[in-house]
Amino acid sequence: MTNLTEEPISIFRIIREAAEGGFALDDETMEAIRKKSHLLRWTSASEIRQEFERIVTAEFAGNGLRMIADAGLLFYIVSTLAEMMPKGAKTQLSVLMDNIDKTKRVRERRLGLFYLCFEKRRVLEVIERFEYDEPTASLLYDGLKYIDAMNFLRTEQELKRFAARRGRESYEYLESLAKAQRIVYGLPEEGILNRHRMMQKIIENKEPVYAEDLAITPDDLLDNDIAAGKKAEQILDALLALIHKQPQLNTKKTLLFYAKKYAKTPFLPAYEKMGAFLR
Repeated sequence: MTNLTEEPISIFRIIREAAEGGFALDDETMEAIRKKSHLLRWTSASEIRQEFERIVTAEFAGNGLRMIADAGLLFYIVSTLAEMMPKGAKTQLSVLMDNIDKTKRVRERRLGLFYLCFEKRRVLEVIERFEYDEPTASLLYDGLKYIDAMNFLRTEQELKRFAARRGRESYEYLESLAKAQRIVYGLPEEGILNRHRMMQKIIENKEPVYAEDLAITPDDLLDNDIAAGKKAEQILDALLALIHKQPQLNTKKTLLFYAKKYAKTPFLPAYEKMGAFLR
């Protein structure tokens, strides 16, 4: 066996190999891991993160997660959250271990599923400590903050506003995370199907959803001496909310007309407030 005293990160590497191969570790190896696990306190968070990512995306990730829990290693993944998990959270994590292998082996998606098992506010701190790259951290934050809000989207306008607030990449991630949750926990698929139908209709009708879908850009506002900087952002946001309601207005000439109107008032239309609860 690898000398765990000299190279504590090998603890996670051993579990990763088992998760990739789909085999269980013998009692002697598990006991050695438990006895040496305290040495991981001096292992960098980035090293542990890299091995954990490989485990969670392995073919038999559920097996790997189960061994991490059985060996008392969750502390090195989610810190003290591992020691104060309520019964419901423990059950949720156990079900995830049983069913995560049914989901696609997509790194950000499986990481999102794992972190959703813990208290959201505090697990955000854990993600920050693990020093994920910025795109990954951003998706994981959005998954924790906004996955529940998707259940309250009932109309096409609400869906467009929500997607616009989050951005295309984030919205698509949230949707894939919701689908993965349904697979893992056997949740009803009605909400997912309803959102899919609405978005398909929006796409088929070529209705603008995201800021980049607008017929004008910040440069157009600047070139026409309408606004720049933060004021331009506010005007574009208001225009997008307008277009969500009336997509037929999405022409450069029309939007410049409304942009000039919005620029003249200290109070932009209250479109921004309409979606504030989805921020």
